[in-house]
Amino acid sequence: MSDNPNTLLEAEIEFADTGETATLELATLKRWQNFQTYFTSDIRRIRAVTYSESPEMLDRVFDAIDVDEMEVVVGDHTKDYRESLRGKEQLAARLERLQREDRLQIVLPALRNNEVHSKLYLLEHEDGTRTNIVGSPNLSKKAWESVYQKNVIVVFRTDGNQRIDSVFDEWYAEMRDYGDVFMEDLTERVEELPNEQQEEEVHAWIAGRTTSDSEEAEVEQALTDRLEEANVRKATIVGDFEEDEADITVSFTDDEEASDVHISQSLQGYESVPGEWQDEFRSLDGSIEGSKLRASPGAISRHSKEKFGAPKMWFTDDDRLVLQTPEDLQLDLMREVPDDPDRVDTALAQLEEYFEAVDEFGKTDHPEAVKAQMFEAIIWFFWAPFINRYASVYKSRGIDLDKFLPSLYIYGEPGSGKGTLARYAFHLLSDGHVSEPEDGDNLNKTALRSVRQVDSVFPVVFDDINPSDLDTEAYLNFRQKHWTGDSDFPALAFISNDNLPRSRIQHRAKTLYLDVQFDQTHKTAEYASKLTKRSNPLFTWFAHEFRNRDIAIREKDDDTLAEARNVFVDLYDAAGRELPDYFPHQPAEERYDLGKFLWQDAVDGDLVEFQRRNGKLVAEFDESLGVFSSVRQYARCLPNEARASNDGHQVVIKEEDAVRDWFPFDIETTDGLLSRLLR
Repeated sequence: MSDNPNTLLEAEIEFADTGETATLELATLKRWQNFQTYFTSDIRRIRAVTYSESPEMLDRVFDAIDVDEMEVVVGDHTKDYRESLRGKEQLAARLERLQREDRLQIVLPALRNNEVHSKLYLLEHEDGTRTNIVGSPNLSKKAWESVYQKNVIVVFRTDGNQRIDSVFDEWYAEMRDYGDVFMEDLTERVEELPNEQQEEEVHAWIAGRTTSDSEEAEVEQALTDRLEEANVRKATIVGDFEEDEADITVSFTDDEEASDVHISQSLQGYESVPGEWQDEFRSLDGSIEGSKLRASPGAISRHSKEKFGAPKMWFTDDDRLVLQTPEDLQLDLMREVPDDPDRVDTALAQLEEYFEAVDEFGKTDHPEAVKAQMFEAIIWFFWAPFINRYASVYKSRGIDLDKFLPSLYIYGEPGSGKGTLARYAFHLLSDGHVSEPEDGDNLNKTALRSVRQVDSVFPVVFDDINPSDLDTEAYLNFRQKHWTGDSDFPALAFISNDNLPRSRIQHRAKTLYLDVQFDQTHKTAEYASKLTKRSNPLFTWFAHEFRNRDIAIREKDDDTLAEARNVFVDLYDAAGRELPDYFPHQPAEERYDLGKFLWQDAVDGDLVEFQRRNGKLVAEFDESLGVFSSVRQYARCLPNEARASNDGHQVVIKEEDAVRDWFPFDIETTDGLLSRLLR
């Protein structure tokens, strides 16, 4: 009987040509834990064929079951396998030792044009029976951890001496012949050396770089692995209203004295990192001596934030989301939604209280639209840590990653609360351990390229930017040309006083406009601080629910956040709480197009007159409006298809058909407009 909860069919079958019987199983694999159920403790020999593979997964198999022999054929001929061991000398030494003991062989394509896409797993049990698996799953760490994907398998359980076993043996032998054994040269180099020299020889063998990743990116990936392996104090986010609940575990590490105070990482083989990072880590009470980096877990995360813009946040081996805080504490950011609806209701009520500060302290003609835009931003921030999972699915389907995995762009006048919104989102994601976005003055090509090195899923936000700084290839192709799945790229967000210019960068961002002015008083500041600093576990519940949701290829729209909206709807349902009127069931920037409101207000206030000139629709604004702020704003919020341009106090619309249905008024019949058009 299968232990996989996603088994769809399990039945006894008989082969017509031999009369032999076997157990057939058809199953879905959603997570590594599903696949792991087939690697039982009674397995003595494993033969596997996988397109992509990572050494951590092999080490994990040997750690989980005491298998006598394992041979893995890796089909990807494009990857330098030695690269995957850089910075992981201890892991390399363990694998080499297993190979020297004849317990492990890794077989790589012998020729550049040799490639194997099949996935086979031949598992031999100590009682002689066999489990033969064919399907789609790889033995790749990234495939199972930072990416949520579904795999399917067909399983045959036999007595170990049947015709179907021979078929699997023949398949395996054919693919095995494509390759050569990896690390044989290393084994030859170390087997005659004394133990104290073997580690040094492993370091020397791994040195030598053929990867296209930068040194910094490789070291950051290794540091993420070290943080996951470390014994670091752990906690979760507990709401202020939950402190008396007995079923909530605040700390998962009882013996703080046993926690790892420092983490070490070899920098052997790297040329620039040791020298460039030495002063940086010294300022964080860390050190780089020779080829070894030594620092506290918190210092490693602080360095990532200061240098690349994001603290260390990653998905663990068992698919949990973890944030390494600067205080040497790891936050487990996944909690099951509580059965008590009152607790969920309180968390949602606190969120709504923040949005509804617009009604109490803000001045706006469109309060519902502003609150919807703010809610939309929170949905984006909650979705952002999962962006690499979406990238994996979209890239496999040929979908442009930069266009359909949008960055976030929030703009509004000074005092509109856009910076406070970003800080509140950070607080919800980190319980206040991360608070400040990056300074917009630092936004340039180098900064954007640097963000790609961090190997973190915590979103990077640049505050108070000049939007023209985004019109660069480093932003326009931030992900599409560079994301491979080997390293996690953070989602990007930007805050500005100005709307995006009418150019190609508009297609890369979800643009939200906060058309509100908050009272600039001590009372308002105190109230905002109180609202945004409360501990709220809402994100942990969202993350727990969202990680198992399917990534759909949408047929009728391109709403990448659609499933994230559904999770919020489910949380409201769990609370028995009615959704607020301003909840964005569709993208708020589409449902509440504040540009339309802006034009309607201009018409209602007699601030604009229309005329047709040389086949173009010309909107002439009152001279009391500023040219470079107000009038330009009217031009920028029109649809791209209108081909509008700003000429002094005029907005020239080259394609009138593009605005005829877009305007919230009828330019032919609205009172007063027709007469103006006919002048």
